[in-house]
Amino acid sequence: MKTINKQKGGAILLIVIIIAVSTLIMAYSSSFLGLGELDLGYTSQKGAEAFSIADGCIEETLHRIRLNANYGVGIGEINLSVNNGSCIINVTDLGENQRRISVAGTVNNYTKRIETELILNGNIITVISWAEN
Repeated sequence: MKTINKQKGGAILLIVIIIAVSTLIMAYSSSFLGLGELDLGYTSQKGAEAFSIADGCIEETLHRIRLNANYGVGIGEINLSVNNGSCIINVTDLGENQRRISVAGTVNNYTKRIETELILNGNIITVISWAEN
């Protein structure tokens, strides 16, 4: 009878070890999953900030073109600093009162690009395309 009790105790010990190891593996995996979610949230936030800066620079460029139809044409890249980021603006004359505005908004190492094409009629601007790249 004593050998039977020892076998039951060994089996229970083995079950407890298996459950403990399984619990440890699940806790370890869930901690890495949480870190991945944290990194994804940070990346999403910085991408949204870069997009906001690029969109603001497009709006600023449209305003300046409304005041001066030749703003940025033939200059090349225009750099603007905005709060915690910056943007690079490039205005291209497409002829026949058409312009293309390309903007790259950057926050830290995150960049969003927006390209807009427009038609000028006096100080009236008609946007014919707007695309995020």
